[in-house]
Amino acid sequence: MEALPDDPEARRKDLERWAQGQRLGPRTRRARLRAALVVWRRRRASRLELAAQSADRLLEQFANRLWDRGLDTSVTVHLHEYLLDDRVHYLASAWHVLPRALRHVGISNTDTFVEFGCGKGRVVHQAARRPFRRVIGVEVSPELAEVARTVLAARADRHRCRNVEIVVSDVKQYPVPDDFTIGYFFRPFGDDTLAMVLRGIVESIDRNPRRVRLIYVWPTDRTRSMILGTDRFRLVKQLSSSLTNPRSGRIVIFESH
Repeated sequence: MEALPDDPEARRKDLERWAQGQRLGPRTRRARLRAALVVWRRRRASRLELAAQSADRLLEQFANRLWDRGLDTSVTVHLHEYLLDDRVHYLASAWHVLPRALRHVGISNTDTFVEFGCGKGRVVHQAARRPFRRVIGVEVSPELAEVARTVLAARADRHRCRNVEIVVSDVKQYPVPDDFTIGYFFRPFGDDTLAMVLRGIVESIDRNPRRVRLIYVWPTDRTRSMILGTDRFRLVKQLSSSLTNPRSGRIVIFESH
């Protein structure tokens, strides 16, 4: 404690402040320690999150280069002529996403797989390597559809499914096949287009009642609400779309009921 001032009144105030500090000091120190611990934990969590994201990007890039050898499905393409409504630019789904989802969906040689917005055909190629009865990719861009056909032809010897097709069509006008049982969406379009696609799927189920599963990657809350809002699907599974980060975007699986 510093020397007390000569003035009696000032001395009294200093002594009162010192006494109050002595009474509150331990509690204040504990509060400061708790606050510092909270800040440290938040910073540590943030660093771990950034490290996980970085590791995930590196692993995904490596996996994409490994599995994409000899193909042309990785490069993002901006097709401005198709962005007049709620379409989005082409971005390939990561190679590990479909296999992870199909482990929970289950498939047989009676299933027909449709990817709505297949782009350059990466997911269609992956699906064709499994024992589906039919595999269909629907793509609005003739340029991307041609790349998809080239990809499928280059890997046809690896396909277990022998009925694989790329359809050039606006999904709004695409007639959903009545044997379609598994659908894949990598956030290919916005709400207006999704509403019309869901209407076509529901009408197809009405024509031919059957179990239908939908795999949606990176859904928004609005997307989930729209699918559940048809009153024909229930949410059955949510998976991480990341290789290392369980808090990343989700793979959501719905099933008709």
